[in-house]
Amino acid sequence: MEDQLAFVKSLLRKLQGTLDKAILQKYNLNKCERVAEKLNNFSPNCMECQQQLSELKDHLIQLESKKDRLEYTDYNHHNQLIKGITSHLHKKHKLLPEGYYLSIYMSFGISIGCALGLTIFNNIALGIPIGMGIGIAIGAGLDADAKKKGKTI
Repeated sequence: MEDQLAFVKSLLRKLQGTLDKAILQKYNLNKCERVAEKLNNFSPNCMECQQQLSELKDHLIQLESKKDRLEYTDYNHHNQLIKGITSHLHKKHKLLPEGYYLSIYMSFGISIGCALGLTIFNNIALGIPIGMGIGIAIGAGLDADAKKKGKTI
């Protein structure tokens, strides 16, 4: 399994060296590398992770062979593959995408801030930033904790 991860990483480095920056940003190959590492970590115990790592390797081989003439369908396939893999890692292995708690608690904080702004401050414009600040602080703390524990993709 370790050689499969090394092969995927070498393919990703080749793609990063040959593709222009706009396409690299669109395909988000850094996330692709993190996903491959997580799949490799779980592959000894999870057959689906082994299969998805193999699919990712085949997909990257295909992208590398077509690097000069990538089409929109290639991007769609890449996006669907990465979404499927991250969905599996989230559901089966309880891994979270980056910024997961931040997005949840920020919206929660804004809603609490609206309520506080209307009831306590009699000024909704004052309550929203206070609630948002509190939500961001809590969410960022939980995201940092999850990252420290290795629970992020």
